[in-house]
Amino acid sequence: MTLHLLDKIGNWNPQLFREIKGRLNTGNMAIASAFSLSAQLLLFMYYSAQIPVPPANGEYTYPIYHRFCTIETGNPYDTKCVRDALGNFAINWSQWWLEIFIWLSISSVLALLVAGTYLLVSDLDKEERRGTLNFIRLSPQSAKTIFLGKILGVPILLYLATILAVPLHLYAGLAAQIPLNEILCFYTAVAASCALFYSTAMLFGLTTSWLGGFQPWLASAMVFVVFGISWLPLTRTALDVLHFLSPLAMLRYPLFLVDKTDFDSLVENLDKLQWFYSPVGTNIASGIALSLLVCGTGTYWMWQGWQRRFPNPSATVLSKRQSYLLVICCQVIFLGFALQSDTPDNANLICLLILNLVMFLALIAALTSDRQSLYDWARYRKQIVPSNQKLWRRYPLLDLIWSDKSPAVVAIAINFLSSVIILTPWALLEKPEINGFGGVICCLNLILIYAAITQLFLFTKTRNQEIWAVGTVGSAILLLPVILSMLYLTLEKARFLCLFLLLSSTFGIGFSPYLASASANPIWLFPILSQWTVLVLLNFKLRSQLRLAGQSASKALLKA
Repeated sequence: MTLHLLDKIGNWNPQLFREIKGRLNTGNMAIASAFSLSAQLLLFMYYSAQIPVPPANGEYTYPIYHRFCTIETGNPYDTKCVRDALGNFAINWSQWWLEIFIWLSISSVLALLVAGTYLLVSDLDKEERRGTLNFIRLSPQSAKTIFLGKILGVPILLYLATILAVPLHLYAGLAAQIPLNEILCFYTAVAASCALFYSTAMLFGLTTSWLGGFQPWLASAMVFVVFGISWLPLTRTALDVLHFLSPLAMLRYPLFLVDKTDFDSLVENLDKLQWFYSPVGTNIASGIALSLLVCGTGTYWMWQGWQRRFPNPSATVLSKRQSYLLVICCQVIFLGFALQSDTPDNANLICLLILNLVMFLALIAALTSDRQSLYDWARYRKQIVPSNQKLWRRYPLLDLIWSDKSPAVVAIAINFLSSVIILTPWALLEKPEINGFGGVICCLNLILIYAAITQLFLFTKTRNQEIWAVGTVGSAILLLPVILSMLYLTLEKARFLCLFLLLSSTFGIGFSPYLASASANPIWLFPILSQWTVLVLLNFKLRSQLRLAGQSASKALLKA
């Protein structure tokens, strides 16, 4: 029976069969099962030890208070213990099972996301170092088959450990009086979140081989940070989109309807949560739909990047056409979370800036071509254009907009302008008193400068080009705010220098309380002119390198 099932799996997905055959042996299954059952037993024993035990007869002189008792007092976290007919304390068993349900949910999700991400990135790193990844590329399997085989096969021992925890988790939820449909919604959110994080891990491992053995640790750390953010209370700003990346977003809904004890921070502001001014915090159907929308959109674009990058490691992660649609999708989702009633004045502006900064940095990494692609584009641009597109692709500007091998600066600018068009109505409706035109120009300049710096570094012949590009752009983002904080500058002490530093940093523009005054004051012209100067110099340097690369070898020799 087992061999027949494996044969079917091998015929359907050879990569999955390869992963199962290498991992699902008796020893590994025994270790995973023992670990899962031991963790459940320890959790059960810990909470069993928390049950209050009544003292012996004659020693019960003072009232005893415990959170698992039944008689409520004025303090919701402190209940009075009373004896039943048998002399034992009456225990609030639904509260006891609720805490087991919550901690089992948190530990299972944390293990699935963090450990699963580590396993997938580490597996790709090992395949890359051994050279077996190139053999997989040469196999007749499609990128989709390999993608599914890796995601379903590499963390298969984690899946086994999690499945063994489902009976206790399901019983604890039902004993805590949580409806079955809400528990099933939580399981659906876990599957959607795993699909997103595992897809991201696959693409991350494929595109960051230059990090070496540091890849899996960095990926796991980033997942842990996102999971930690999802543990924080809802902010009712655009930053709430990060909460719906984690299944903990669905855990908030059953907690909101039962006694929450020590988990009030998870359900804070849940009843006020909105998306495009529509309440989504009181209806779990709206919540699961929003979670599937966020995770599904992210998974789709990660899959598109894998499908482009896996067969051809020199290709960009996304095409320029795909990037335009990606930015529109992300901005609509961000805007939905930003449109909430009674949100603090500057909170949405800051959160939108942070999300857009992260998105555009990822977009720069996804669209920037490598050295060889730029050389091919510069030298053979007119030859590689399809004959049916030569009439309109002969123009360099149109080629910069649509060609995947061309520099990414123009495409980044178009994506930024489309973001501004989408977010401008919100800014005019929510904050008409702030003239953010100067701040928008500064942001556009800085994003284009980051894109030009990245493209120049990837066009050089130096080793570790990616590390130099990441280090330089990271320094450009963080250095000026650090200098400002170290010098303890204020607007009263050094008005010109303070505004210059604030307007010369992406973070500074968002967090500056002087954005309105800076936009209305001619003093913001100097930072903008400085940014334009730097941008023009960087693009002149890039243009000269592309022109030199476009010359034929014989022409270069004759010129020398």
